[in-house]
Amino acid sequence: IFPLMYALNVSLSDYSLAAGKQVHQFNNFQNFSKVLTDPEFWHSLWVTFKFAGLCLIFELTIGLGLAVVFSERGFRLEPLSMLMILPMAIAPVIVGLVFRWFYSNDVGIIGFLLRSVGISPPSWSSSGVAALFSLVIADIWEWTPYVFLICMAGLKSIEPEIYEAAEIDGARGWIKFKRITLPLMKPTIILVLLLRAIPALKEFDKVFIITDGGPGVATEVTSSYIFKQFLWFNNLGTATAAALILLAVITIVCQILFAYLRKHEEQIQGTGKW
Repeated sequence: IFPLMYALNVSLSDYSLAAGKQVHQFNNFQNFSKVLTDPEFWHSLWVTFKFAGLCLIFELTIGLGLAVVFSERGFRLEPLSMLMILPMAIAPVIVGLVFRWFYSNDVGIIGFLLRSVGISPPSWSSSGVAALFSLVIADIWEWTPYVFLICMAGLKSIEPEIYEAAEIDGARGWIKFKRITLPLMKPTIILVLLLRAIPALKEFDKVFIITDGGPGVATEVTSSYIFKQFLWFNNLGTATAAALILLAVITIVCQILFAYLRKHEEQIQGTGKW
C-alpha cells in the first residue's frame, strides 16, 4: 500500500532528481494530462496491446494444441517437466541477449541457416513489423512451455469417462475437441490468459535488449515509454503517472477475465453440469 500511495503522491507532483536534489511541488493532475495528451504514450499503449495480443494468441494456440496431442497419446509429463520449465527460468535479459544474437545478420544463427539454403535473411531492425515479430518469437520460446504445462494439467483433470461416452456416440477428432475439451478447458484457458497477460502488458526487458523500441518507436511499449520519461527526460512525475495508467489498464484487463470466469462458473452451477 505504501509504495502505491507514494507513487500516487509523486504522480501529482513536479518531481525531479536533477543536480542531485529533489524538487517536489504539487501540480494537481498535470502529469496525467500530459501523458493522456501525448501521442507517443497512446502509440506505446497500442504497441503493448499488439505485442501482448500476438503473444497470447500464439502461445495459447501452440501450448493448448501440443497439450491436446500429447494428452491423447498418453504422454508422461514428469520426465521432461524440469527441462520444459528452463526457458521461463532464464532471466528475460539473457533471453533478450540470446535472441539478439540469433537475429544478427552477420553472426546470427538464423541468418546463417537461411543463407545456407539460399534464402536471404530478413532485416529484423529495418521493419517495424519484423521487429515486433522478433519480440513475439522470443516471448513464444520463453513462455509456451509454461502454457503447455498448465494446459496439460487442465486436460488431466477431465474425467476419461466423458471422452469414452462421447466416442461411443461417435464423436471423433475436431468434434470431440470442440464439444468437450474446449468447453471444459475454459477455466484453464482464462487462467492462462490472466497469468500471461499481466507480464506481457508490462514487458520491458526483451524489448530493451532486442530492439530498444526501434526502428524509431515502432516497438516502443508502454514500459519503454515510462523508462524514457524517467531516465532520459528526468520526468519522474510523468513516468509515475504513466506507470499508474498502465497499472489501471492491466487491472481492467484482469477484471474482464475474472468477470468472464465468474460468469462461466455461474452457468455451470446453474445447470448443475461441469
